[in-house]
Amino acid sequence: MEPATIILTIISIAALTSCIIIWSHLTKRIYSNQQSYSNKREQHENILTKTEAERSELKILLNSFDDALIITNKAGIIQVSNKAANKLCQRSNIRGKSISSTLLDHEICESITKAIKNNKAKKQKLILTSSSFGQTETIENSAWIIDYSPLPVDCKTPLHRIIIRNVTSEHRTDQVKREFVANASHELRTPLAIINGYLENLIDDDILENPTIARKALTTMRKHSDRLAQLIEEMLIISKLESGATTQLNKEPFLLNETISTVIDRLLPLTQKQNANITTHFKPEHIPFTGDAFYWEQAIYNLIENALKQNANTPINIKVHAEVTNTKKDNDYKKLTIKITDNGKGIPAAHLPYIFNRFYRVQKHHSQNQVRGTGLGLSIVKHAIEAHGGNIIASSTPGIETTFKITCPIKE
Repeated sequence: MEPATIILTIISIAALTSCIIIWSHLTKRIYSNQQSYSNKREQHENILTKTEAERSELKILLNSFDDALIITNKAGIIQVSNKAANKLCQRSNIRGKSISSTLLDHEICESITKAIKNNKAKKQKLILTSSSFGQTETIENSAWIIDYSPLPVDCKTPLHRIIIRNVTSEHRTDQVKREFVANASHELRTPLAIINGYLENLIDDDILENPTIARKALTTMRKHSDRLAQLIEEMLIISKLESGATTQLNKEPFLLNETISTVIDRLLPLTQKQNANITTHFKPEHIPFTGDAFYWEQAIYNLIENALKQNANTPINIKVHAEVTNTKKDNDYKKLTIKITDNGKGIPAAHLPYIFNRFYRVQKHHSQNQVRGTGLGLSIVKHAIEAHGGNIIASSTPGIETTFKITCPIKE
């Protein structure tokens, strides 16, 4: 073999060997890069999965709050909100919106804006009069707690946490309790003052020698002493029922239709005086029931008397319907349904959720000739029915129809 051929062969072999070495090196490098990429991709996916899980947990945590939670930046642009906040603003998503464009109430917006500007933690209670904020319709005297605090985050854009809590129910409860204390004090003091006044006259002025004047004085004293006794009796009844001592109920068999008829007879003088009409319908005609007849009579009496008192100047029609039906779920139980309906002036929709609250009265202002209620009557009704395992609901279309519906299970 010629030297030139040998040299070319050696060069070719060396070149081929170099190519093989380079290819092997590149293959290893590519494989290494692929492995590294695969590992990094897996790590990235794990981070994304973990981040998504954390975001989901955070979202669940935020939405578990009943109160509206909002996080804004310094400009008042909402960065984070929970479902309660979206619902409060009546929107599906308020993220990216400004406080002023979402919380459509001037007092609420002004309070939050000032708090963000001052950058100091603040908790404030606002009473909104005639506002539809957070409601489907305009209501009177809704109460809200605005809890603001700057978040301790080290970044160029400070964040601010705002919690908006609806405390209307607690506010109204406190309000009616204060009103009850004032009314109860007046109701107790006025009859006592009248009774003491007549007693002084009877003793000091020899009124007893005049039978006509003496009888009038004694009749007035009797009227106001009855009022005192009624007030004290109602307070004792509601205290006993609210204590949850249902075991103290005197449960005995009685005819519910007879109890209702007895109540109507007791109210006959008032019914005739107001030219009102009460009709009854029992199905079956005789309704046997086991329970505390005293509390059932008290409940039915309060409901019918309440309808008459609230329509003192209007001759109304009251219908009492009592029916026993079989239940589909359990053959051993039957269901008692009592409906007491009247066509009086009714109950405004804004008051319906609260009428069974203790001390709550729809009419807060009465004339001098009217005896003001204590606000315990409907609360006694509710507790008496619930003590027997039943429930009561009210519905009203003012001026047309108001219905109190009682349902209670009857065990065979």
